[in-house]
Amino acid sequence: MSTDNDPVAVVTGAAGGIGAAVVRCLARDGFRLALVDRPGPALDALAAELESAGRPTLAVAADVRDPAATEAAAERVTAHFGGFDALVTCAGIGRIDPIGETTDEVWTDTLATNLTGTFWWCRSAVPRLKARGGGVIVAVSSTTALVGLPGRTAYAAAKAGVLGLARTLAVECAADRIRVVAVCPGATRTDLVRQGYARAADPAAAERAHAALQPIGRLSEPDEIAETIAFACSPRAATITGATLVVDGGYTAGGTSWNT
Repeated sequence: MSTDNDPVAVVTGAAGGIGAAVVRCLARDGFRLALVDRPGPALDALAAELESAGRPTLAVAADVRDPAATEAAAERVTAHFGGFDALVTCAGIGRIDPIGETTDEVWTDTLATNLTGTFWWCRSAVPRLKARGGGVIVAVSSTTALVGLPGRTAYAAAKAGVLGLARTLAVECAADRIRVVAVCPGATRTDLVRQGYARAADPAAAERAHAALQPIGRLSEPDEIAETIAFACSPRAATITGATLVVDGGYTAGGTSWNT
């Protein structure tokens, strides 16, 4: 049974992949949810699913690349729930292009979505978390921020920026009881990753090759990444701030790279 005392979490990129898995984990853990994503049936269906399970939910259609839309969305969440206690920035895009084929449009859109959109949301969240007496921001980065991989120029630059942003905010906001944690997923079976396999001559072989490079012998599932994020949002992680939590099946420890 939900109550008005239950914490509130905002999740960007909530309609699919890791974002949707995070939403379900946080709902299980007693959060009321604000789901932020571009408009579409997936966003509406997820909100309806949570509402039918008795979990208060607000679906907010907003583009993270737009600072005015971000601030309006944060204000709408605040008006609806009275504030929020956690922000999880899952919104992201990615593609594989050698630097010579990375167009201005791809570079700009990737940084706008993955890095600048995270900044806009953090900037809107910090004063609202202060007003609640503290809270937590979990910024989703990537192991691509830690290990060089060919063809990820724009994506890696954006995700490395997220790590710097998270560390800086953790120090800046500690006195206000706001924790900031970065999470770096490794290879995860999301729609975005499967779309990459689909571009290969043999998609099934591409997935097997990718899985073989992971020390655990398989890709992570979205709900496995989400469990780490839910932990970071919980009181059990009360002294974790400024940290980067790597959830990659040992990939960065092995130092391998996928060159297909």
